[in-house]
Amino acid sequence: MSQPEFLDFSAVAPIAKTPWPGPRRDYVSPGFSNPGLLRVFPDLAEGDVTDLQWPYLRKNAPHIWRRDLRGVRNPYIGVLSLDEATLLYNNALPFSGKRGLEIGCHYGWSSAHLVAAGLDLDVIDPALGQPDQMRDVRQSLARVGPARLWAGYSPSVTPAVRAFRPASWSFAFIDGWHEGDGPRDDALAAIGGMADDALVMFHDLVSPHVAAGLAVFAQAGWKVGLYNTMQVMGAAWRGTATPVAHIADRDMPEPVGAFLQGVEVLSRQSSIRTD
Repeated sequence: MSQPEFLDFSAVAPIAKTPWPGPRRDYVSPGFSNPGLLRVFPDLAEGDVTDLQWPYLRKNAPHIWRRDLRGVRNPYIGVLSLDEATLLYNNALPFSGKRGLEIGCHYGWSSAHLVAAGLDLDVIDPALGQPDQMRDVRQSLARVGPARLWAGYSPSVTPAVRAFRPASWSFAFIDGWHEGDGPRDDALAAIGGMADDALVMFHDLVSPHVAAGLAVFAQAGWKVGLYNTMQVMGAAWRGTATPVAHIADRDMPEPVGAFLQGVEVLSRQSSIRTD
């Protein structure tokens, strides 16, 4: 199913009406390894969140919001904050050498962290069907490690990607189409291909649509939780898999939304000032 190029969010109240008042900063949770991949992505640039209309952006969070300047077709798509990227990397590290899945890669910033963690990675994104974007993602990942890049729409292409190799996915990152039933459909497509001992992560859990994707795993008996990052990340796990402990920036606002009530918070708030 194709995705509309523009969406009207005028009827959706923004979750943060007032931006963070001070200078923005990068942050890495104490105790985390940081693969230092900003050097591999020179086209990542700090953006002004006041220009962005997506109502689920936590403009009141203190961290730097970046976009990839190569994204001329979709210039307002952001990437994971450094806090979120290193959280993804540290959660993937225990699965080094095992098969992983990523749904939605944009220009490969999150993909690079999964590859650096050692995953045998399948990446699904319809934008990889654009020759220039496929080229740019390949070039970025070539500096980190190999991945299988699949140009196609999830969930329709996901079963074929799973069948390409016999191994199940032990780790998955779902960060594809965020609207409507997109995250839920991606979750339903991925869950059947996951290993008995597996961890799945979501980005932008502040959106109720993304939270519906995490709920698919909760309803299937997986344990679920959330991390208090700039855009709130979700985790679902089962078997011997365990999400890493995370210390949130002391200035990070608490997650809000009725759909997040009752979900375990996996982050502990730092008492250390980082500015």
